[in-house]
Amino acid sequence: MVDLGTGESWRHLDNTLEVRGTRGFVPFVWAEAVYRLSALDQVITFAGDFGADGIALSADGETLFWTAVGSRTLYSIPTERLRDRSLTSEILAEASVVSRGEKGVSDGMETDSNGLIYAGNIENNAINIYNPANGTVQVFARDPRLGWTDTFAVANDGYVYFTVNQLWRTKSYYPGTDRRVKPWVLFRTKCPGNGTKVNLL
Repeated sequence: MVDLGTGESWRHLDNTLEVRGTRGFVPFVWAEAVYRLSALDQVITFAGDFGADGIALSADGETLFWTAVGSRTLYSIPTERLRDRSLTSEILAEASVVSRGEKGVSDGMETDSNGLIYAGNIENNAINIYNPANGTVQVFARDPRLGWTDTFAVANDGYVYFTVNQLWRTKSYYPGTDRRVKPWVLFRTKCPGNGTKVNLL
């Protein structure tokens, strides 16, 4: 956590199971099993490398949602618990984590003004929506061009923008060759229910 007003920073949930990848985790993108390469060029799973990455605030700013790239589970915590710096704040933070269930493998996440949370579903060429109001996950968009979707942003024009980053095709991944294919792509799709950008300020 960082207080932008004072510049102070502190940590919560550091290295807890919910912010780390699942042991032995192997995602699949376009029907390819994806493995990382270690510094010693050994093939490894995602468990140690990809912790909490996809992060989104609820539309009211009261809840933080996150996922580890090396996991299919969505978690949340009240932001009040993350702002707390009291003596028992870490105990309270850890006790406040909620598992929201599986939502697919995703990297980036974003929230719209209707409170819907967009998350990539890299294993199914899709973008999913998690609805905190009823706890369901639905496929929002699916297209064979979608792979490792990332960098989500809902704009004032009512569209959600995202990239397909080809991360799994770089030299850091097995078999260790650069297999990226141009052009690099930025997509957009209309938000349902006239959703638009969240403005918390």
